[in-house]
Amino acid sequence: DISDNNSHALTANRESFALWNIETGLSEGFWKVRESNIRDIAIANDGNYLLIGKSNGTVVHVTMNSGRRLEFLGHTEKINSVDMLPNGRIAISGGNDFIAHVWDTQTGQVIYKFNHPSRVTKVALDPQGRYAFTADSKKDANIWNLKTGKLIQNLKYTNRQEVFSSVQFSEDGTQLLTGAPTRKVSVWSSGTGDRLKSWRVTPRTDIRPAGAVVYSAAFRDNNSIITESSSGYAELWQL
Repeated sequence: DISDNNSHALTANRESFALWNIETGLSEGFWKVRESNIRDIAIANDGNYLLIGKSNGTVVHVTMNSGRRLEFLGHTEKINSVDMLPNGRIAISGGNDFIAHVWDTQTGQVIYKFNHPSRVTKVALDPQGRYAFTADSKKDANIWNLKTGKLIQNLKYTNRQEVFSSVQFSEDGTQLLTGAPTRKVSVWSSGTGDRLKSWRVTPRTDIRPAGAVVYSAAFRDNNSIITESSSGYAELWQL
């Protein structure tokens, strides 16, 4: 994951995570976790805030300048997805307990609790602090008002269900970008929940049926997006 001004990046595997300076290519820290595995990561505020979601149900918020660590204990099952606002003050986490929590990273206090009928697989926050996104493993993909906690829209799709492997709001929060295990990349309207455009990434040809998982999709600028998939390709798409 890359911080909001693109000067730092956070990388992780199941047992460890590292902070990198993108300008120099040098590591600014390497840490190992104990007792559980890393499930998802997020970074904010020029790399000063790190967020680590773990398989034991805890989410750890780290302040690099001071070394402060806060453990959020609101979940009862393993974490699947985490995100933060660019200033690092508000976090969202979703897990196998069917719940997504929005919480204050300074106090650990829950701000909103979003319930789902199945395990929460993906969460995201609009960088402008207006929207939150939560999706589960069955059929619900919701956009919430981050000021009031009220449901704004469900994503509208014709399939019985859609599962997402990647999700990101646009910089202005008006659009949502998703990637799926089915090669599909989609842009949605945050306000209406309508799918505005979709593509399919290049598949792997050495498997049958040919397919690819979209590992990551991001807005490159106002005119294009970039995707990375299990087929080994990074691809650029014009909006």
